[in-house]
Amino acid sequence: MGRRPEFSLTQLLYFVTIAETGNISEAAERLHASQSAVSAAIQRLERQLANQLLVRHHAKGVSLTPVGKLLINDARAILRQAHALNHYSSRLQGESAGCLDIASYYSITSFLMPRTLSRVADSHPRLTVNVHDVHSPIDLLLNGTCELAVTYSTTSSEKTRFTELIRPKLYALIAESHPLADAKMISLADLASDPILMADIPSSCYYTYVESAFRKAEIPMPQIISATGMETMRALAGAGVGFVLTHHRPQSLDTPDGSRTALVEITDDLPHLSIGVQTLRDSKPTRRARDFVAALRTTAQQIYVPITTG
Repeated sequence: MGRRPEFSLTQLLYFVTIAETGNISEAAERLHASQSAVSAAIQRLERQLANQLLVRHHAKGVSLTPVGKLLINDARAILRQAHALNHYSSRLQGESAGCLDIASYYSITSFLMPRTLSRVADSHPRLTVNVHDVHSPIDLLLNGTCELAVTYSTTSSEKTRFTELIRPKLYALIAESHPLADAKMISLADLASDPILMADIPSSCYYTYVESAFRKAEIPMPQIISATGMETMRALAGAGVGFVLTHHRPQSLDTPDGSRTALVEITDDLPHLSIGVQTLRDSKPTRRARDFVAALRTTAQQIYVPITTG
């Protein structure tokens, strides 16, 4: 790629306007700029291009030099392209169309995304959403792959802004045969002697959250049994191997192998954990991103039971 041009679109606009009016003062009036500012900008442009573009006629305005005549059409074309790009950008900001790439934390995706994508397809048929189901969604936001990331509040960066969608309750998923399966509410202390089933990602934000929950409850972290995914953990919980801490309420308590589980609410005063959206702190969300987040919020409010205070 060649070196970056030193001149600006404003200088080209001044040049074209002067060429059309044949007079610097008249061009300045049309541009709502001072005559001195317009003259200085053109002089800089001539220096940067190493060519004289205008011939100044005392008290008779200006005319184009041969080089100026060669460049005027190219200058007009560049300004038209810039205007078209600006118009296209404005159109994308004003309607939900095109393609939106989002990153989603792996344990959230299967619960939130199906209904959200269906809702978006119904209300914004010209919008295509690509979901990147990953363990580190914020990385895809920071490197520019995705416009937003759906995460827990424990995932953060100085360069991002977190918008809370919901603060859900925490549950224990246990076997239907577990002695506490019929209880409406239990504490972490009630499960202290049972192994805890965790996804095999020890550095994940959710792993950190679970550790902080037991630490705040002043209970030692239980024995950890690692599994590769939520379906495996549900099956192991149904078989009585251990319990799963989750904010999600599965539509079915049946497991893939035919056993059944129970979902019991945890009553401890737990560390704050929200599900929400991360965006770049210094960027303004597009219309398509805002519409997607609105659909996501509606889905979250349907799926999760929020913590109530008071």
